[in-house]
Amino acid sequence: MANHFDASFEIAELRNLPLEQRTFPPLFFNSIQKNAAQIFITDGSKQYTYAQFGQQVLSLVHGLATLGIDKGTLVPLIAGNSIEYVITWFALHLRGAQIAFVNPTLKGRVFEQVLMSCKSKYAFITMEVHHQLQKIDPSIYDYFEHLILIEHADQAQQIQENPKLKIIDDLYQEVNHQFVLQSHFSDVQSIFFTSGSTGPSKAVMMPNGHFFANPCSFIRITDLSQKDIMYNSLPLFHGIGSRQGVLPAFMIGCQVYLEKKFSASQFWQSVANSHATIALLTPSMPAILKSKVETPYDSNHQLRAVYNVLFDEDFEKRFRVQMLSSFAITEIGVVIYTPYGQRKLGSMGKCHEDWDLAIVDEHGNIVQSGQEGQLVCRPKKPYIMMTEYLNMPEATVSAVRHLWYQTSDFMRQDEEGYFYFAGRDKDRIRRRGENISPFEIETEIRTHPDVADCVAVGYPAADGEDEIRIYILGAPKKDLSDIKIFKEWLSTRLPTSMIPRYYEYIEQFPLTNTEKIDRKALRTLELSERSWDSQNTQ
Repeated sequence: MANHFDASFEIAELRNLPLEQRTFPPLFFNSIQKNAAQIFITDGSKQYTYAQFGQQVLSLVHGLATLGIDKGTLVPLIAGNSIEYVITWFALHLRGAQIAFVNPTLKGRVFEQVLMSCKSKYAFITMEVHHQLQKIDPSIYDYFEHLILIEHADQAQQIQENPKLKIIDDLYQEVNHQFVLQSHFSDVQSIFFTSGSTGPSKAVMMPNGHFFANPCSFIRITDLSQKDIMYNSLPLFHGIGSRQGVLPAFMIGCQVYLEKKFSASQFWQSVANSHATIALLTPSMPAILKSKVETPYDSNHQLRAVYNVLFDEDFEKRFRVQMLSSFAITEIGVVIYTPYGQRKLGSMGKCHEDWDLAIVDEHGNIVQSGQEGQLVCRPKKPYIMMTEYLNMPEATVSAVRHLWYQTSDFMRQDEEGYFYFAGRDKDRIRRRGENISPFEIETEIRTHPDVADCVAVGYPAADGEDEIRIYILGAPKKDLSDIKIFKEWLSTRLPTSMIPRYYEYIEQFPLTNTEKIDRKALRTLELSERSWDSQNTQ
């Protein structure tokens, strides 16, 4: 399968690729050629070797070119976990498209805002996502010219009657390497959406140099080898699910077991059946797994490590697995980590060699060792962090002050250089592994005819996570007095992860000395008789 992208990478090189080699085509051909007969990916019902997977991807690249997708074309990918998702993702990369990884559970105005920021004529979707598209602003739906279903849809008549809808199977064509386009480490090739605490979701523009930094770090953090099997039940539209849950395995030449979604009750049995050696979790998942009744599968598995979690001695003893952590956010990637086998309990690790890190006070002054402050970062290499927030120049500028990227996360550092997490910007709400924007919840709730104003805040839950608490200005009116009805109204407009648990009516909001709503004061209020817990509503 000779071609002009032929290259050979050793595992030692993949642990920290030189910047000029951080592009996808050479890595792709290296893997499908070196590991041709090895299994790359399975979902339990079907599987592909590296050669078979490569054939599918290259066949689709030809079809993408025929459809008019070219280098730099922005294409939203809006679907749940599937092997077809990974094939589509890789093919778009080889074609040089800019992929917008979009949460498929978005609804209403939140969904509209994301799609309007993309302004694309193309989208790869599922039929369920298509149903949501038909419910939003018609002008957004009308803008699309090609909606490609990456699943095997049963609604043949609906597809035939709608010229926008296409089935991905019809795009597969003869393999021709000329349709694979060269790229540069400075080229923007992905867009990931992250939540802001005081505004709508921000679209992070990610160049190749940035995109491939996380997989390299992951290989070192987990000591990933060709003998490993990666178990991934996290959503692929997240960086942890894609850039760490799939891409490192593909680069190394090991296997991925892909689940559609996380199931706490079935997790350990599924891990055992998959023969996985490494699994991905979000920080809230260990507590959920510990709460389940013990089963023989708890320790009867081959898993050696779980990644993206903080150390928990009881968890490690019960499940006989090592917990690995690092510090990363979408805009900058992994900046704190520890190579496998060198962890210091309680710490997130040391500074990544490609970065300068500092802990500063509210004025930007660097604090002494052991003191808490905000973590700020700056890269030592170009294009290893985001280039900008799409269509948000002011947000892009405000993210960097005093020549440092502002993480809004608080840490302390010991004399040995190890970092310890100490808290985060409390305006953000973190629920079940998701960073949620209060602004988006508030914007939707304010559309209710009986809501004058509202404020969404996080209320502490287990293991540093939050429940969502909503304060509504004034006394309850009409169906607002029935939380069940109000929640049903919200469920048609917001994804499940954004539906508040606690509701409280307030006569007036507390204000700061600058006449802004004092969110900190609202966060610190304890639940009272006026607080309605929707989980207890009959």
